[in-house]
Amino acid sequence: MKKIKLLFDVEQLSTNGLSGTGVVRVADVLLHKLLESNELDVYPIITSKRGDFAAYMQAKGLYSALKEKIVYMPKLKSTTKNQWWYQSLRSKVLTLIYHFKYGHELNRYDAYLSIFSPISPVVYRSNLKTFMIIHDLIPIYYPDGCNNKFIVKFTDWIKRSHPDTYFCVSNYTIKDLRRFKPDTAHTPAQRIYLGADEKFKPISDEKLINNVKQKYHISTPKYFLAVSEITTRKNLTHLLKAFVQFLEKTDAEDISLVLVGPVRKGYIDVTANIANLTKFKDKIVQTGYVDDSDLPLLYNGALAFIYPSLYEGFGLPILEAMQCGTPVIATDNTSLPEVGGSAVLYIDGKDENKTAAQLQEIYNNPQTVEKLSEKGRQQARKFNWQITADIITQTIKNRVIK
Repeated sequence: MKKIKLLFDVEQLSTNGLSGTGVVRVADVLLHKLLESNELDVYPIITSKRGDFAAYMQAKGLYSALKEKIVYMPKLKSTTKNQWWYQSLRSKVLTLIYHFKYGHELNRYDAYLSIFSPISPVVYRSNLKTFMIIHDLIPIYYPDGCNNKFIVKFTDWIKRSHPDTYFCVSNYTIKDLRRFKPDTAHTPAQRIYLGADEKFKPISDEKLINNVKQKYHISTPKYFLAVSEITTRKNLTHLLKAFVQFLEKTDAEDISLVLVGPVRKGYIDVTANIANLTKFKDKIVQTGYVDDSDLPLLYNGALAFIYPSLYEGFGLPILEAMQCGTPVIATDNTSLPEVGGSAVLYIDGKDENKTAAQLQEIYNNPQTVEKLSEKGRQQARKFNWQITADIITQTIKNRVIK
């Protein structure tokens, strides 16, 4: 059977492919997986002048395979800007111009996949079947920590989106999409769970774990671990207060709380709470950003991983921790129960007493640790990047040949 010609929007990889996290990692993994498909013929499409896709291809060893397949339409991005009336007018004019310029070439392909970018009206007006991944609606439902300009842009982008099929990373994200944009009720929304990198696995080499503890100044034999950017949504102030309660109740001397992640809005609140502590300040370690290669070791060295987030579209760090066999404590909101299943100790993100009690449960009961570790590894096996890529491939195939 003839392969389906898929245009894969590489904007995220062009601009952040060598250093990005989150959405960029999803784009990177899916590009590699879809390139292996026997049913898809993947063509990277460049829709903006920003970034350097050639540098990404060279770094990933894809240059020789893809350099002749790149579809270059750098003006498409300019047709998606509609935040203000003059931008909207300009986009409409440019859409007409580039429809005539790019329309014939676009119709040489069968489908278009956006990982995290608005799809140009020029593409919508072509014969292509269009597919868009929705990771979350955080800028709409939990905008704290988001740039105001991005909130306006993202909201407009979602309102104007009308692909043939949405891919959403959780059932909760599908629910959020339907709630915000009721006119999607008759548009298919296919759930595609994410996967964790294979490097997240059980590691028994104590020397390697101790080396990474030394590197990040973790001096206690045990530690609880939190991995996330430091924003209000991640609810780290709640965790700090719960951890202090835990220490006051147990008088534990051999454990600390390690906060891993880059600084975002909300950092002042977290550091202020740490600075105001009259004691236990030495039991809290802030590492900032850590090397990717160190993360699996930090997960493996932790007594438990804590994720008190108030809103997630998926919650990848939970999966990374479970895949390492690290017990997980997480909030019971949004998409997190979908990822954690019955393998997680759940908390209310606003109840510090319950969080402190769960920390105490992990600290005092090796049986609980062992049980959660095993259940977590079993739960993690349900998530796999190849399964995700297969669902995307089959969905695209079904829509194109329909």
